[in-house]
Amino acid sequence: MTSQPRRTVVWGHLVLLAVIVVTVVAYLLDARGVSTRTTNLLLVQPLSIIALILAAFVLPGVFVRADSDEARARDGETPVQLARCIALIAALGFLAFSLELVGFDIATFAFMVFATAVCGERRWPVNLVFSALFTVLLIYGYGMITPFPFPLTVL
Repeated sequence: MTSQPRRTVVWGHLVLLAVIVVTVVAYLLDARGVSTRTTNLLLVQPLSIIALILAAFVLPGVFVRADSDEARARDGETPVQLARCIALIAALGFLAFSLELVGFDIATFAFMVFATAVCGERRWPVNLVFSALFTVLLIYGYGMITPFPFPLTVL
């Protein structure tokens, strides 16, 4: 009789995945609560379903074999690494709540600068240029497919 290999949980990934899933479900339920008309759900519902399917595909990767290289690398997971994960979750929450206060462009740019720094980018010129390009492309790209007037400060 063969025993199942022991598994361990990568807690930082599981927490982030849970926050993403809860946010997607809450956003979808909120959008459906406002109106179930096709024009209201044209992007929200299909993308929410895709996001939940992708989360389901990612979920098994959170449970790694205890004797694998990934588990041995995770054993070195420090409180600093978990703090980075929590910082990214907090930054995403700040982005969501600050969109209308400071504008979609400033909030997105600030989130990108913070997130790339937390994820390890130490070259500030690269960080700032990447964040600016991402913000511009996101705003103009999203503006082309969505007629909703986003509050903008600079762009």
